[in-house]
Amino acid sequence: MSFSKIDTVPFPEIFKQWAEEDKELDNDENRHKIKHRILKVEDYKGREHLVCIPSQLDAEGKYRRPKKLIEAERRGFKSVMEMIEADKKKEEDKTTQETNDLKRQVTELKAMVGTLLNKIV
Repeated sequence: MSFSKIDTVPFPEIFKQWAEEDKELDNDENRHKIKHRILKVEDYKGREHLVCIPSQLDAEGKYRRPKKLIEAERRGFKSVMEMIEADKKKEEDKTTQETNDLKRQVTELKAMVGTLLNKIV
């Protein structure tokens, strides 16, 4: 993306500043000399709207949050990992319960077959 095209996109001031600093390097020969810059949104907690483009904001103007995080909070978990672990444990408990039910049914059926064989003999 060429720096000259940045003006058409409503980028935050920090991106415009970086574009101005590297304007002379925006050509095929010198583009590899442009410094890499890493911007973490976490560094701007509560001020995300300053570093995000408008499509990253929700209807209320707040920074959109991941759906999994929203689901975890709605279900009463502190983190997504805690929710995933609880779901795995619930699934394991469900499978062990089903296994126990099947074992009980098998023993009942064996007993029925044994009584039927005794009646035949």
